[in-house]
Amino acid sequence: MIAAHIGNAARTSRSLILLLALLPLASSAQESGSPESGSGTVKLIAVTDRVPFGREPIDYFNTRNDDAVARWNERDKSSGTFTPDRFGYLTAILKEFDIPVESQLLVYSKTARTPDLVSPRRPRAIFFNEEISVAWIPDAPELEVSAMDPLKGVNFYTLPQPAAGVEMPESWRFERREQCLACHAGRSSLEVPGYLLRSWLTDSTGKPLNGFSRVTHDLAYENRWGGWFITGTPPGLIHRGNLISEIENERHIREPGWTSALTRLESRFDISRYPAPTSDAVAHLVFQHQMHGLNLLIRCGMEERLGLRSDVEEQLLRYLLFVDEPPLPVLFPDPEASAFANWFESRCQKDGAGRSLRQFNLQTRLQKYRLSWLVTHRLFETLPAACRQRLLQRLHAGLTAEVPQEPFAHLPVEERTAITAIVRATVPALPPCWP
Repeated sequence: MIAAHIGNAARTSRSLILLLALLPLASSAQESGSPESGSGTVKLIAVTDRVPFGREPIDYFNTRNDDAVARWNERDKSSGTFTPDRFGYLTAILKEFDIPVESQLLVYSKTARTPDLVSPRRPRAIFFNEEISVAWIPDAPELEVSAMDPLKGVNFYTLPQPAAGVEMPESWRFERREQCLACHAGRSSLEVPGYLLRSWLTDSTGKPLNGFSRVTHDLAYENRWGGWFITGTPPGLIHRGNLISEIENERHIREPGWTSALTRLESRFDISRYPAPTSDAVAHLVFQHQMHGLNLLIRCGMEERLGLRSDVEEQLLRYLLFVDEPPLPVLFPDPEASAFANWFESRCQKDGAGRSLRQFNLQTRLQKYRLSWLVTHRLFETLPAACRQRLLQRLHAGLTAEVPQEPFAHLPVEERTAITAIVRATVPALPPCWP
């Protein structure tokens, strides 16, 4: 009876998601002439309006998927599949999809697909690169994977974990989980299939108490990382991480940041059960920027393909330029101490002077050159041509202006000159305005 109830609930959830994804937009939307989407008319909407991603040309619910996990599912498995170790298939998956173990982030708030398995004594580990995120919990029956599709946004999958010593049968596949959209296609992800990142203070079990449902690089540091373990933050950087009970939350009010500079996790839980001993601060900073940036890119692409127009391109441009990023209140004394930072900076194209969009500052801000590495992401590269051209034209005009206007006014001329050179050297298929 319980299994039947769960199955019925899942089917009901999927039906509701599909209905919302297909419904027309609110009647408050207006139409505008001079369309650039190729549909004949552009419908003006708010960025908070729903996007009907169940319709063509996106058709989120069809089985044609273009992400790394879908491609693995279609691969010939006769040459071998994943071999388990003490972490199940996690190690093999990280290797297969080129995800560094150093990216491990540990979250203990019960905001996961399987909240009963998550607690401060058994946090959920998230590993990521530019295209894929993998969530793993010790002894959980499945792995959760999200992968980027340039047309559909984020696709969600699970993979059963093996019994001890049992290798994966060739018939096993990552199973797509459309019901994840019940959370991952709402206001916090810009009404498109995207990512969620929260900061919730918790009680001693990990139950969320209060916090923020959308975390981006714009959020003040003192409000970040509630419900997450975080290591490697310099002394004096106050945040909500590492607080695991109402008693500790109350002490944080009296002594702000008393757990912020945690360096070792052994006192909190059995870290030996995890692939890495850290929940790296630099990885957290990159993750927070990247998740919302990808949601903005997904929204831009879907609006253009569906003949819609909000101010999302302006929001994306400000975000890519780190306009609203708060300054770091303290210095990271040794940025090279972060193994993740070293991995991240190594994955870059450089201009002739050896500069890249993946170089860290970590003294007053995250990046040395304040244009996001997301302009080299596959999602940016595959934006509809008209949308991509508008964004790159705006970037060129703002970066090369003699007197820059918003959203470029915060960049000194030396930084704008460097960014311009890096873009010319590293971003493919630039429009004619970029000589």
